[in-house]
Amino acid sequence: MHFAFQTARSRPRKKLTMVTKSNAQRHGMVLWDKVFYNVAKEYPDVEIDKMLVDAMTVRMVLHPTSLDTIVATNLHADILSDLAAALSGSIGIAPSSNLDPTRKNPSMFEPIHGSAPDIAGKGIANPVGAFWSAAEMVQWLGEDRAADTLMKAIENVTKAGVKTKDLGGSENTKRVTEAVCQEIENLVGAQ
Repeated sequence: MHFAFQTARSRPRKKLTMVTKSNAQRHGMVLWDKVFYNVAKEYPDVEIDKMLVDAMTVRMVLHPTSLDTIVATNLHADILSDLAAALSGSIGIAPSSNLDPTRKNPSMFEPIHGSAPDIAGKGIANPVGAFWSAAEMVQWLGEDRAADTLMKAIENVTKAGVKTKDLGGSENTKRVTEAVCQEIENLVGAQ
């Protein structure tokens, strides 16, 4: 919870929405809520609100701009992140960071869709989620410039229309990957 509040505090809106299901899960989720409100006392500058997970899906669809930083359990966040990716255009573009805020243990970075074995080897997977996850990883490691370059490459390639079919494009995984790699070279060469 402290990490969620610190993240919210670092963002311009300073707003944190806690996702719960304490109305139906009367033990663990009630504790989750209690911890949230106790920690909130230490961050009076952060605006807070609470949403039940089912109502949160509606809010994400109808009022996405009302949200900024969200804290949820792994179960709820896994579902909501897939929804957020779909609302953005495709599950193939969304990154995931499983962070250890203490930095005592490794953190894990992967696209939210995971390994997608059902489409492995078919050339249809969108590599953007993997690239974006890599950008989050190098940023976590303190390499902000490298992360910014990778994100700019992704943006430039996508804007140029080099996209996989899930985003309405006609390219395959390899072609999008090659285009992003080439754009990284172009950006680094221009620096």
